[in-house]
Amino acid sequence: MKTKQRDWIEVVYEDLDLIVIEKPSGIITYPVDPHIKNSAIQLIRRVWRKQGRSDSHLYLVHRIDQETSGLLVFAKTTLARKSLQDQFSRHTLLRQYLAVTDGIPKDIKGEIRTFLGRNFRGKRSVAFAGKQAVTNYVVLRQNRATNRGLVLCRLQTGRTHQIRIHLAHLGAPVLGDAVYGKKRSGRLALHASTLGLIHPRTRAPLLLYSSPPPEWRNLV
Repeated sequence: MKTKQRDWIEVVYEDLDLIVIEKPSGIITYPVDPHIKNSAIQLIRRVWRKQGRSDSHLYLVHRIDQETSGLLVFAKTTLARKSLQDQFSRHTLLRQYLAVTDGIPKDIKGEIRTFLGRNFRGKRSVAFAGKQAVTNYVVLRQNRATNRGLVLCRLQTGRTHQIRIHLAHLGAPVLGDAVYGKKRSGRLALHASTLGLIHPRTRAPLLLYSSPPPEWRNLV
C-alpha cells in the first residue's frame, strides 16, 4: 500500500546561511534509505521547487528522532556548517524540549547527570561507564489523577535518546515511548520547543520557539 507523499513543511526561519523548520512527528531528518521520499531534507527541497527557487546546499548538522517533532536546523553554507558543528560539539546552543511523561518526577526540578552506554542486551541505558550526559528539567504541569506531567528539559549534552533515557531513569518515561517506557499508546510526546544559537555570519544571538502539536492539549 502506497503512502501519500507529503509535500509541505513549515519553515520557521531562513536566510543566506540557515534554514530552521518545524519537523512533524513521523518524518526522518535524512533519507538513509533510497526508497524514503519524505525526509526533512527532501521536503525542504520540495518547498523550494514550488517557490520556483533553485536548490541550495543543505548540510546536516544535527538530528532529532523520527517520532520527535519540533525545531530542526540545517546549514546552507560552509561557513554556517562549520560554525554550527562547532556550537553543537561544544554544547553551547540552547536546546529545550517539552515532554509529556507517563509518571511524574519526584522532584519538581533538578539535574540528571549520568553516563549513557549499552546494557547486556545492547540497548542504550544509564550505565557505569560510557558518555556523560546531562539534562536539566522542570515540571511545568502535573495531573495526579492521570499520573502525567508536562516537563521542560534542557540539554547540556546531546547524546542519542538522552531525554528519553533520562526521564525513564526518573521513573517518568515519555508518553508513547515503546523503547524506554511502558506499553506504546499513541505517538511519542516529545517536542523540540526552543533553539538558541549564535548566527554564523552576524554573530548575533538567534532564539526560536515552537509550540507543541495541538493534539497535546488533552494529554495532561
